[in-house]
Amino acid sequence: MDPQEIFAIVNPVAGGGRGYRAWRAIRPALRTAGRRVEEAVAQHERQAWELAEQAARDGRDIVLAVGGDGTIHEVINGLLRGHPERPPALAVIPGGTANIFVRALGLPRDPDAAARLLLNGRRRRIDVGQVNDRYYATIAGVGFDAEVVYRARRWPRWLGGKVRHVGAALGTLAFYRPVTARIRIDEQEQVVPLYFLAAANTNWYGVGINMAPHARVDDGRLSVVYVTDVGRLEVFGVLLQTFSGKHLGHRKVGHAFAREIHVESDVLLPVHADGEPVGRTPATFRCVPGALEVIVPHL
Repeated sequence: MDPQEIFAIVNPVAGGGRGYRAWRAIRPALRTAGRRVEEAVAQHERQAWELAEQAARDGRDIVLAVGGDGTIHEVINGLLRGHPERPPALAVIPGGTANIFVRALGLPRDPDAAARLLLNGRRRRIDVGQVNDRYYATIAGVGFDAEVVYRARRWPRWLGGKVRHVGAALGTLAFYRPVTARIRIDEQEQVVPLYFLAAANTNWYGVGINMAPHARVDDGRLSVVYVTDVGRLEVFGVLLQTFSGKHLGHRKVGHAFAREIHVESDVLLPVHADGEPVGRTPATFRCVPGALEVIVPHL
């Protein structure tokens, strides 16, 4: 495939269409600069995944994801399944609600800056997380946060991502309780009343939650944060501290680095990856070191 060609996978509805509008604005500038552009629009769930998988099998050099974290999640899974040894490099035009992956890698949100990045950016190799058979770019989790994801998916999409997730979080707080779980972090195993566990490749969650302040996308490890037997009132304090990253000092919050984490529970717990529902426990989280190249700004 021509290394000057960009294969764009566009989610036209992500973030109310913000990414799509930005893409239409910068596409002519790329062509003027001599970059050939081919575009495919993802019209339904999993289509971005399918398009990215075929692009990897075709030997594309750069695949551009135009959309939010859900679009990036699908594209990464397609790239790594289509060509796990040498997938195409990933570029991003952000168009979602939270844009967590963009924030973690310092990618531009401004359309003009994003166009310049596509023309002049450098390639950075990063780790990718994996939970069971699903890859993820940012954070995967089990327990409370995953239950919020599942509940938010049942709310009408016209409410918007922030409203759905805040509403789902408040509803989940009203009934959710810790569940006895067996956790193995690398070779260390324990049984705890688990409220939630996050296996993080990046720092941030949602709309500004600094879940894993020490996470790094290129250190070959996941940052593991888990909350144990918090009560109804206590959990509010822990969750409020996550916005500043101070929750790691709480006596009922554990933190470690690991290459593999395994969670089992007698009561099946929901699991998410990049804010997408991916099943229920048992769940094995792994770091896949250096799995992907991303187009990023020069230092």
